[in-house]
Amino acid sequence: GLDNYAAILSSPEFWSALWITIQFTLLVVTSVTVLGVCIALLLNQRFPGRGILRTLILLPWAIPPVVNGLMWQWIYDSKIGALNGLLVGIGFISEYRGWLSDPTSALLALAFADVWNVLPLAVILLLAALQKIPAELYESARIDGAGPVQLFRYVTFPWLAQTLLVVLILETLSAIRVFDVIYVLTAGGPGTATTTVDFD
Repeated sequence: GLDNYAAILSSPEFWSALWITIQFTLLVVTSVTVLGVCIALLLNQRFPGRGILRTLILLPWAIPPVVNGLMWQWIYDSKIGALNGLLVGIGFISEYRGWLSDPTSALLALAFADVWNVLPLAVILLLAALQKIPAELYESARIDGAGPVQLFRYVTFPWLAQTLLVVLILETLSAIRVFDVIYVLTAGGPGTATTTVDFD
């Protein structure tokens, strides 16, 4: 009956996992939204190699979540990880560290790995919305003396609003249901620092 629900709601582990899920979701959704808008604005400009860059941006999205997790496991490795090698090489850190063994850095590392995997979808949706904005609106705004900030606020953002809402909904649903990356990288550890609620 309802005893199962009562047991869950009275469990400290459930509330801890729920809080971690909320933190993870906020990190991922905020990062994807901000980066998605910035990258879409960049890819909407004309520059040499734009077509190639638009193609490359899709690659992370094509990688299955488990493979994505295994790839980041190698990157974050505390002994032979590429991230440690890069940061030590440029002098940002003095010695290799275990990114997935520290509770704070583990959650950030998981969020970054998930953002890398799901960001292309947001970029595609936002770029498609940007390309539908009539060029005449920008020309009229520039004639009226609008600068880059005013152009974004009064022309670009209103046209992106509906697409941004779709991106927020999709990325929130994706983030709260993520399992593969977390299981492969930390299995909910260290301890229960990255244990999330499974909504599947």
